[in-house]
Amino acid sequence: MRSGEPAGRARCWQRWQAGQDPSAAPRRPAFSIAKDFLGATMTLAIIGAIVLQATNRLASRCGAGPRTGPGACSGVSAVAHHAAGAVTLCAIACAALAAAAFIWYMLWGYKSTARAGGNRDAAGPS
Repeated sequence: MRSGEPAGRARCWQRWQAGQDPSAAPRRPAFSIAKDFLGATMTLAIIGAIVLQATNRLASRCGAGPRTGPGACSGVSAVAHHAAGAVTLCAIACAALAAAAFIWYMLWGYKSTARAGGNRDAAGPS
């Protein structure tokens, strides 16, 4: 403590350090398969949307312009043009999976976390 502070007051970090038990293991948050699955499906849906946008942008070079015929579309644009249908179906599937996972989590997923004790109060039992 500094000389200007009252003797009865402790700093915040001193109170925090005094409240910790050194033998206790650190508490980790509860494991939730529902939240992990929801996060994974949402990530897939976002990645699918980004890939779909990139594919559509590359494939748009093949359809536009005055030049048509066998030499009009070549290289990466041609690959994107041929893959556009499959990429669209994959993006739709990822979005549908994410929507189903969200509905499942809202109706049943969070309840399984609450029953397992994932929403415990940090202060302990009262």
